[in-house]
Amino acid sequence: MNFLIIFSFCLLTIATAMPDMTTQQRAQYDSIKAQTVSRLSSSGQQAQMRMDQMEQQIDSYYQSLPQSTQNELNSFHDQMKMNTRSIFGNGNNMGGFFRKMIVYIVVLAVLAIICYSFFINRLKGLPPGPPPLPLLGNVHQFDVDMDKNFFEWKKKYGKIFTIWMPHPVVVITDYKLLQEHIVKDGDKFSDRINPKMMMEYLVKGEYGLVFNGNAMWREQRRFALHALRNVGFNNTTIQNIAVDYSQEIISQWKKEGANKQPVDLTIGIMTGVANIIWHQTFGRTLPYGDPLFEQVNQLMRDVVVRMSHPVVLGLEVLPFIRHFDTLFGSPIKKLVESNDGLLDVIQKELEIVEKEFIDDETPKCYAEAFIAEMKRREAKGEDLAGFETTVTTLRFVLHYMVNNPEAQFKAQAEIDEKVGKRNIKMEDQKNLHYCNAIIQEVQRLANIVALNFTREVSAPVKIEGYDIPVGTGVIPEFSIVHLDENEFERPDYFCPERHINENGEFVKNPRITPFSIGKRSCLGEGLARMELFLYFTSFIQRLTFSSAYKVPPPLNVKIGFMRSPAPYEVIIESRD
Repeated sequence: MNFLIIFSFCLLTIATAMPDMTTQQRAQYDSIKAQTVSRLSSSGQQAQMRMDQMEQQIDSYYQSLPQSTQNELNSFHDQMKMNTRSIFGNGNNMGGFFRKMIVYIVVLAVLAIICYSFFINRLKGLPPGPPPLPLLGNVHQFDVDMDKNFFEWKKKYGKIFTIWMPHPVVVITDYKLLQEHIVKDGDKFSDRINPKMMMEYLVKGEYGLVFNGNAMWREQRRFALHALRNVGFNNTTIQNIAVDYSQEIISQWKKEGANKQPVDLTIGIMTGVANIIWHQTFGRTLPYGDPLFEQVNQLMRDVVVRMSHPVVLGLEVLPFIRHFDTLFGSPIKKLVESNDGLLDVIQKELEIVEKEFIDDETPKCYAEAFIAEMKRREAKGEDLAGFETTVTTLRFVLHYMVNNPEAQFKAQAEIDEKVGKRNIKMEDQKNLHYCNAIIQEVQRLANIVALNFTREVSAPVKIEGYDIPVGTGVIPEFSIVHLDENEFERPDYFCPERHINENGEFVKNPRITPFSIGKRSCLGEGLARMELFLYFTSFIQRLTFSSAYKVPPPLNVKIGFMRSPAPYEVIIESRD
């Protein structure tokens, strides 16, 4: 840094200072200087004459124009003359103009060197990666689908590399490294890098289970697991709700799809998944088509879509962009409005539960357990989990069934043989091997979380010989593992059979981790797996799904905060 300061000082003073010279050298210098000044003066005078001639031509043309046109051009004409004279002036000012330009160029060069030096110093000890730009890092290089970037950088830099957002983030794309560090050494990777700007806008700095770290996160997670277990997280209540509600959805789809009318499955799937979460959270279910569910569904979709807006995603990198929100259509304001609307619905439901809850009773839902704990500690509220990931996975599963009818028929045949006409239960899961294989294969291909949440290193750690300091961000990008040709043959090809062994049994693959891994794995994994299995198998047990078009609908994936299939319609046929 001292070298940069000295170098900058020398460059800035070279225009006004000269080293000691002999009398003869001084005379030669003065002669050259006089000739140079004369030439510059002559050049300036010639430039002035050309400018005067140009102005006369403009004035002549100006006088020939109609009066209305003259009035419109008058202000522009005056401004042009003023700008021209301010730039060129007369010959005597040319030296000052170029002197200023030299100073500006030198200052910019020095700043660029300082910024580059800063990044080089920060890069020491970290894995290699794409060269960053000052302030922006690698943000300008990100594709809409960041997996494309990660595959490219993995080939170029290896299974572990560094990107800048604009702070350094180490990306791990290898299964063995993920197991060795994120799972086995999970305590060092259990903290989160919080999106402070976004959380400040959405929840006023209350980070909740997803983004809280350290002792606060552990305490909240412990309470959530305990509460959900006590209110029936793993009992038959959820199973009964899923089975009963799936029949209601099937009945509604049959009505909508009568006479082979195309049906959009989205609303049915969303209300089915939401009802289970609603029961677990607030202790009650709502009928199909309830206006409250439609409101919640719309608000949830709005929040997910608006969180994917480039301006919103850029808040953490360029916080000042919030001051220009209106120039981009107010995406931040719209996100806050949708999020506030969703929080208002949750708050009203909590007020209903609190009003009806009796202190001495055993809590029947998460909200009652939360209220009891809040009263016991006089603690502050906790935000509730959503359901968008399960909904999106189910939409992907049924989309793959439409595009792969042979797989759908094979799963239906397995259900007919192992279950028959009765309603499917969780105890049937161990016998429905091909159905489980379909779900796991779709989870491998879908990769619905576009970019995994960034962990934060809480203690110094060495990965592949690189020293990762405390506070560095780490992304366990297991979606790259899901599509790695070294892990899966023809990884882009839909093939449930890859998850069936020689005995025809389903094999759970530890390399497929849709619910994340390590200490920060999804709290609701058990519930989500139950919902996926019960709804998927119940749907194809009673219905056959086919394309509403002459050809199967393309899997147009919408990419933002989450991946999801583009809207599609299907033809439904009853199997009863």
